[in-house]
Amino acid sequence: MRFLIAFVAILGYASASAILPLGLGINAGDAQAAAIDATVAAQDHARAALEGNLRANEAAVQWNTEAVRQSAEAARDINENAYWNGVAASQNVVAAAQSQAAALSGVAAGRAGLLGAHIAPIAPIAPYGAWGAPLIGGLGIHGAALRAW
Repeated sequence: MRFLIAFVAILGYASASAILPLGLGINAGDAQAAAIDATVAAQDHARAALEGNLRANEAAVQWNTEAVRQSAEAARDINENAYWNGVAASQNVVAAAQSQAAALSGVAAGRAGLLGAHIAPIAPIAPYGAWGAPLIGGLGIHGAALRAW
């Protein structure tokens, strides 16, 4: 579009410089100088349009470069947050597994302690031989009477 405007401007300057001498009766040197001036003005106008277009393109490239940089930075932040959230989640899973293991270990230790409480009173019987078994068996431990076999 700018090229078309520049072309029309050059054409207008050239036609004005070609017609003007005929109507006014200007000499050939003045007509040639006017044609040169018109050509230079048209070239300046075309150059200014081209430079404006180049500045606009450069500004668009800079804007796109900044947009790409910001987009890449946002993507990096999102990925970094996702990574650290994953690390935190895996640490939470490990902590939960360790907590569950400790709870199960506590339950097992508690049950072993209860089983030990049921068996521990029987251990002193051995030094007394056969006399200790009927005495303790007759008393019963935790409601269950022990019998001599």
